[in-house]
Amino acid sequence: MAATDVNIARVEEEERKLLSLIQLYKDSNASSQKPSSSSFVSLIEKWLAYPYPERAEAILDKMEELYTPSGRIYEKIINAWAFRAIEGINEINSEWVKSSLTEEEVGVAAAAATDDVDQGLMMMEEDERIKKMNRIREEAIQCSSKATQLLNRMEQLHREIGDDFRPALSTYTSVINAIARSSQKDETSLASQRDMIERIRAKRDEIYKQYEQQRIPIRSVEDVLSTSIYIQNLANADQILSKLKLDEEQQSPVPNRFNFNIIINALAQTGEIWAAQAAEDILDVMISEFQKGKFQLAPNLETFNGCMNAWAHCCSTEQHEDDAAFRVEGILDKLTMLRGMSSKNGTLSNLAPDTVTYNTIIKAYANRSDTKRAESILERLVSLYQKTGEERLRPDLISYSTVLNAYAKAAALDANASKKSEEILMKMISMQKEMLNEGDDRIVNNWCFNTVLNAYAAQGAGARASSLLSLMETMGESDEMLKPDTYSYNTVLKALANSNEKGSVERARQILEKMERRHANGDISVKPDAITYNTVILAYGNNGGIGAGNEAKDIVERMQNRFIQGDLECKPTSSTYTSLIKAFNWETDSIHHAEEVLLSLKTYPDSETTPLVSPDTPIYNAVLNCWAKNGSRGAVQRAEEILSEMKKEYHENGNDQVKPNCRTYTTIIDILAKSGEKEAPQRSLEILDEMETQYEAGDMDSKPNVFTYTAAINCFARSKDKNKAVQAVNILERMEEQYRKGNDSARPNVIAYNSVLNACAYTANEADAAETAFKIACLVFDEVRTSCHVQPTHVTYGTFLRVCANLMPTSDVKNRLVEATFKRCAKEGLVSNMVWRNLKAAASPLLLGDFLEQANSGLEANWSRNI
Repeated sequence: MAATDVNIARVEEEERKLLSLIQLYKDSNASSQKPSSSSFVSLIEKWLAYPYPERAEAILDKMEELYTPSGRIYEKIINAWAFRAIEGINEINSEWVKSSLTEEEVGVAAAAATDDVDQGLMMMEEDERIKKMNRIREEAIQCSSKATQLLNRMEQLHREIGDDFRPALSTYTSVINAIARSSQKDETSLASQRDMIERIRAKRDEIYKQYEQQRIPIRSVEDVLSTSIYIQNLANADQILSKLKLDEEQQSPVPNRFNFNIIINALAQTGEIWAAQAAEDILDVMISEFQKGKFQLAPNLETFNGCMNAWAHCCSTEQHEDDAAFRVEGILDKLTMLRGMSSKNGTLSNLAPDTVTYNTIIKAYANRSDTKRAESILERLVSLYQKTGEERLRPDLISYSTVLNAYAKAAALDANASKKSEEILMKMISMQKEMLNEGDDRIVNNWCFNTVLNAYAAQGAGARASSLLSLMETMGESDEMLKPDTYSYNTVLKALANSNEKGSVERARQILEKMERRHANGDISVKPDAITYNTVILAYGNNGGIGAGNEAKDIVERMQNRFIQGDLECKPTSSTYTSLIKAFNWETDSIHHAEEVLLSLKTYPDSETTPLVSPDTPIYNAVLNCWAKNGSRGAVQRAEEILSEMKKEYHENGNDQVKPNCRTYTTIIDILAKSGEKEAPQRSLEILDEMETQYEAGDMDSKPNVFTYTAAINCFARSKDKNKAVQAVNILERMEEQYRKGNDSARPNVIAYNSVLNACAYTANEADAAETAFKIACLVFDEVRTSCHVQPTHVTYGTFLRVCANLMPTSDVKNRLVEATFKRCAKEGLVSNMVWRNLKAAASPLLLGDFLEQANSGLEANWSRNI
């Protein structure tokens, strides 16, 4: 028996036990026999993992008899049904691509067979394949119907119970996509599909009140012509309207394909959902009129591509439609269905998608950051071209570069995106070698390289970026179009500046010197600019090490000299001096240097010359950060002076450039926390009060965030206030209240919880204070362990063990709690040196010895696997 079969058998056995418990509970009506809600949820999730949505929904039905399930459970099952429907349609599409034969082509192939037996076998195989695909489509339609029915149940619960059952927009998207992709392709089914999707969207919009713009009703030729009034609001409206062909007598637009295509392409420019829907409605009117015999309205490829482009633009707008990309692909499905459609005046058999069609779908998925789907469409295009050899399906620079750019943009969130983008680039280079030999257009230029370099820059992958730059330089020697330019070098410098790799700063310095040298020799394509110098200075600030400040200062002086000598592109900016101050943080006398930079910007050496840069908020913040890192005496006083100076310049002189912001206040609270001054905790609360008041009055720059509140908690944690635990948890509650009011940046994270635990752990061991601190610690620790949005870290466990060590008297209760805490920590693989250190302080000698013996037996590696 296969492993999967064994696992399914186990889940089936678990289901039988649960059903028995349900029956036992119903028979006895004893609450002690009632199955827990978690047992239902666990079983549902196990069935969904296969996925078996039908089994999961059956358990949901049983759960509803005893509990009110969470709305998220409904959504998981809905999405599983929708996924199965789309998976089936993808299988059908894949089968079509493999064969790449229409029914007519099958007939031609059969006619070419050598004998009747061959012909018969070929036709039988094709018949079986079509039956199989029809069966899969029927199953997909049933799955999409199941998803719709469960969505309707969820909407009903939303009306009866409340927001916990409000379906997510992504859930609506899944269902709409399943319906759009799975319905039959005859006109009756398409009409039914459209009606169903419109009903679902109407319900969604009613719930979310999503659109302010009313949809334009387009059901006839007259409705299409009336849409020209909406085009009048476009910037180039006159130019667009002048292209329309007019009736000579009435001087009104003629109802023909040429004019309709102009209107569709104009609507596509808006990037608005209503316009995309209007464009598709126009397409439907044209199809309907064509079927009636009006050949002058037969849609052509430009019509379909224009509609697809309209939806693709919606994917990149702020109010983008979640299912816009699927709508693009749905129009391709519609095009495929129409091929071979007959009318009284002709057919649409010559209507076939081209590279632009597929590029538009790729763009749509790329715009919504669906890199995998964008790449799969590209692969589909490549496969079709390789099978058919038709020029209309040849992938071009746009095909590849769109996918390349999508992966590059995803690099900040997806660790594999940069590697994937380079793989695509290497494939493009390989293909281009063959194409150029045959005299075809190129598909690779330096923009393609720069796109991948951007992906590496986002991840701080300096070594990979440098390696790709070397390849670019080598290829650029024989191909001018691949030669790296200033942007290329600046992007690599950004990767190096963000990198923690050894030698990254030295490599950045070498690149700068190379650029200066080549530019001095007359190569203007690699001329260093302000971005070049600022990025190298930032590299010193991030990873410069001892001596970084003076090295960065030399580069700033070179930059200043170039600007003074007339190179306006090298003018220093606020970032120049912010990064310079950061570089001085590596020096022992960092505060002296930071204050010296600030003073130099206030009093330029030549009194008759205006400073290149005036001090602004980021520069003041950099100086404050220097004081915070250094921890010198007098830091609090100097921080208050800087804050006062900034406020005076802002309020009295109206200088918006020096307005204190969240980072300003947070850094000052951090300085207070590190000072150990008795008044520091109270002053941190005063600053918090000021920030909250200003934020509630509409000042977004003063909006406190999780770091602000955590710094204030640390103020109390490091103080000698005997009520520090109470004060710390009060600040935590303030954070939670801010988050509930809509300040998402104030949502407590695990560091905030750990800081409260730290305040508890080091509360003075006096009877009342210690007891209160211990209770608070237990509540906070339990909240972290059971939270859905934060996970405990080794610091969480280590700090709670310190709470036990400092606040609990020696007893069996203490030993059991310490034992349970350490075991849970070990199970999660979070045993660090800090955890061992605090375990030694909290555990009895016998318990500690037992754990040390287990660790020495080979368990320690597993206990610390997630550190």
